[in-house]
Amino acid sequence: MRSAALVFVCILVLSTPAFAQVPAHIEYSFSGTGNLMTSPVIYSGTVDSGEPLLVGGDWFISIDDTGWPSDSDKNTRWSYVDAAFFTPNFNPYVFSWTGVFNSSTTASIPQWSAGNDGVGDLVGTAEVQLTIQDFNFDMVIQPDERMLMLLSGTIIVVKNGTGIWAGYCGLGSYSGSTENADPWNFTDDSVTGDAVLDIEDCSLPTETVTWGKVKATYRN
Repeated sequence: MRSAALVFVCILVLSTPAFAQVPAHIEYSFSGTGNLMTSPVIYSGTVDSGEPLLVGGDWFISIDDTGWPSDSDKNTRWSYVDAAFFTPNFNPYVFSWTGVFNSSTTASIPQWSAGNDGVGDLVGTAEVQLTIQDFNFDMVIQPDERMLMLLSGTIIVVKNGTGIWAGYCGLGSYSGSTENADPWNFTDDSVTGDAVLDIEDCSLPTETVTWGKVKATYRN
């Protein structure tokens, strides 16, 4: 009877998330909501499929809007965001605007996280790019053009993760889109996308060699 109980305890312990094998390559699909017009600016939602250690968990990307007009006046706020982030980045060759949100354009670098209760959270920083297409080629963002934006960016995973992800770092990227049937009501856009990460245990002595290989891969 004692040996049977011991086997049960061993199975229970080994099946807990703390003993789950951490993958070096992670892919997941996500969905959620977010809006540049609401302060603080947070895009967030759930991890819908992909890496089992993340599925069912949540994710977020926050953009520092320090210095932006208050969200109490949406039109003034949008005029500022348009002039500061989109209009300067008009591409006349493909007729689109790309708002770039990173450490050079916002008060602090956007923050990123993805995780699952009981397993832990991956954390890091991100660059966010939102692209609007100029469908009628007039170089002015129209309401129907804001209905759909392309979302893309890069992720740097830092060692401040929790749970099984503690000590892990790496690089990644994501892409997707935002959609809003009535974008000028300034309610949240719906967001969908996919992310890819390559991570490793940066607390190990081999960090210098392997982390260098990861960075070289992304540079290429």
